Amino acid sequence: MDTTTTTKKPTDKKINTESAKAQDQVLDAIKRSQDATLQIVQAWSDSVAKLTSNFPELPKMPVVDALPKPDEVTDQFFHFAQQVMTTQQEFVKKLIEALPSQDVASK
Repeated sequence: MDTTTTTKKPTDKKINTESAKAQDQVLDAIKRSQDATLQIVQAWSDSVAKLTSNFPELPKMPVVDALPKPDEVTDQFFHFAQQVMTTQQEFVKKLIEALPSQDVASK
């Protein structure tokens, strides 16, 4: 039975807090960038729709209709990406478990 206790230094909590703040700032910047991109694409799409509203309708192409829809491709991609991230996370945890503990490494 291991009776040793790990004591965290006050700086450990500060580092974790600073790390969380940095992560929040990065995520906020990504979301703001995404919002700006969505606004630009929506404005462009609206403009194109107005310009092309008088164009004749294009003939239907069975090959194009047989392709997966963008939402389906997106869902498949992100499902796969989530599986990859989960697999990597499990691997890293097992890798850390395989490493010598700090008690053994410091001797």
